[in-house]
Amino acid sequence: MTRGKSMHIRNKAAVLLTAGVLASGLLAGAATASAAPVRGATQAASAPDAQVPAAAPRCTLADFIGWYCGYYPGTAYSDRGDRGDKVREIQALLRFHGVSIGSSGVDGVFGADTERAVKTFQSRKGIARDGKVGPNTWYYLRTPGA
Repeated sequence: MTRGKSMHIRNKAAVLLTAGVLASGLLAGAATASAAPVRGATQAASAPDAQVPAAAPRCTLADFIGWYCGYYPGTAYSDRGDRGDKVREIQALLRFHGVSIGSSGVDGVFGADTERAVKTFQSRKGIARDGKVGPNTWYYLRTPGA
């Protein structure tokens, strides 16, 4: 067998092995992303600036989403007055990143405490401090190491 053909076969094997590892990671990520949040559990992985108490929601790194806490996988705009799973996800991600969200906790209500927490987070990340969760804030909430 020639040296060129041998290298070609090894390169093909490396590509196939990499593809298999990536595919298994995608399947594992899909299973992780579908899991419900575990309240009161410790976090699965730590964010770079996280100093989160043990009672923080469990957030995991999910493929094609980034940090995900089990409430809402999207990135739609949110601000004061909003309610529901989108706000729970924001609140859980803020806690995951070590930002206090007030005494109400992850309650799904975007009130004064959540707005204050969003502003604190935005200030820490050096982005516009408007208290609203738009594309930039979602990026920093979801992206590891951002």
